[in-house]
Amino acid sequence: MPSHSFALRRRLSVLLLAAAASTASAAEPVHARRSPSERQAFLERFARAYFPGRTGQIVVVAREGHIITRRDPAVTYMHGSPWPYDARIPFLIYGPAFVRPGTYPGPVTQQDMAPTLAALLGVPMPGTSAGRPLRAILNPGPQRPRLILLAVLDGMRVDYFDRHAAALPTLTRLRRQGAWFSNAQVNFLPTITSVAHATIATGADPRVHGIVANALFDRVAGQAADVYPGLSPRLLMALTLADVWSLQTDGRAIIIGQGSTVRAAIPLAGHGACLLNGRPVIAVSYNEKRGVWETNSECYRLPDYLKDRNASALWEGTDGLWMGHPIGTPGDVRYSAVFSKFETDALRLMIEREPLGSDDIADLVLVNLKTPDYVGHRYGPDSPETREALAALDRDLAGVLAALDAKVGHDRYVVAITADHGMPTEPDGRRGQGRHYTDDVVKRIHEKFDPGQGKLVKHYEPENAQIAIDRVRLQELGVSLDALARYLEAQPFVFAAYTEQEVGRAAAALGR
Repeated sequence: MPSHSFALRRRLSVLLLAAAASTASAAEPVHARRSPSERQAFLERFARAYFPGRTGQIVVVAREGHIITRRDPAVTYMHGSPWPYDARIPFLIYGPAFVRPGTYPGPVTQQDMAPTLAALLGVPMPGTSAGRPLRAILNPGPQRPRLILLAVLDGMRVDYFDRHAAALPTLTRLRRQGAWFSNAQVNFLPTITSVAHATIATGADPRVHGIVANALFDRVAGQAADVYPGLSPRLLMALTLADVWSLQTDGRAIIIGQGSTVRAAIPLAGHGACLLNGRPVIAVSYNEKRGVWETNSECYRLPDYLKDRNASALWEGTDGLWMGHPIGTPGDVRYSAVFSKFETDALRLMIEREPLGSDDIADLVLVNLKTPDYVGHRYGPDSPETREALAALDRDLAGVLAALDAKVGHDRYVVAITADHGMPTEPDGRRGQGRHYTDDVVKRIHEKFDPGQGKLVKHYEPENAQIAIDRVRLQELGVSLDALARYLEAQPFVFAAYTEQEVGRAAAALGR
């Protein structure tokens, strides 16, 4: 009996210890756990976007649920991570005469969009393309669409389609009647506008097309540089769908590229006349300081009928407020649902004025609709502002499709819908999640490694997930990039930090 009692007490003790350990494990902060397989997978995503001379010396992944941003109310919510809320995207192709409807569960990426649309046109994408044509959805036969509309809904989380289905009747109909890919995601890092639009437009990995950040750090000039300086496509190193089709048709196809940021408009439009044997295509980008549409006349053309359009018409004669928020400047109005009307009014005008669908050569309309991103950055994906922005986007998209029905014929065109990235939700403070600011991260690095001069970090924009390091100063201090990366990785809000050398080796291992 005593022996049995001892054994029972011992077993009970073991069970209690196990329960305590389980409770401690469940209660431990998220930052205490790290998956080696995820760390390797994220390294490979950075590797897919590694371009020597353009990628930063340190690349960073924040913990899931954490946000690294800058002190700017316009970007309270910042994407760029590999977590599902940033990386999962909608991917939809609609066209009753050309596309087989249904839900397709196989994995797809942004690289697959351009080759699939090219297959609809009957042309291949060049060898720079890493994507594949999704032929399973294409109806066989010689008939070609008279027009393809590609709409990249900026910052459009895939779960919006379910969460806000009642507010999205147009998109819900396209999803139900088209080919919907339920397992689409971004397979590179960072998940941001410039990198994604170049990838969607070219079908190439970022390591090939060369657009690997919203802003690059020019080490020679010692300052940040835009990836499309002066609306020039010269840093885009691969041919786009627009380029291929313009060359194939010897410039006879009408090609329109539109975006409310240069980072979207230029890659969608392609290289235009700034390509050997290229022709000037329409490319229009919103100027946030003047509230007008602009272009680079060396490569593209801006229709005369858009030159007098000004976003001030959106708030003139009103109190200059939307849902209680000021919108009375060209910059502020972007963070409201009413901006969607300015975008789509311009698009509808081009559909009405340009001779789209007038011959047997298919035309391309490639557009970025930015409102979900702007509103999501400021107010978050769970906000009433975002719901209203999505409803406005859907209504305005319905107007665009009605214009295409009238101009081209409802069964003669194809609509492709996707997104460049998603958007994070509010960090959960109960799980230790929070917002972290780049200036604080830089301050920590300097306090640790360069307390005397604070010159080690040259550039850090959070959406790029890349830190530019002064290599000369690094050598003077006798510090290694690996030491910097390990220090950052030890921070409770950082999941992983990789050196440029790590990323470069991983890129080489990817092969072609």
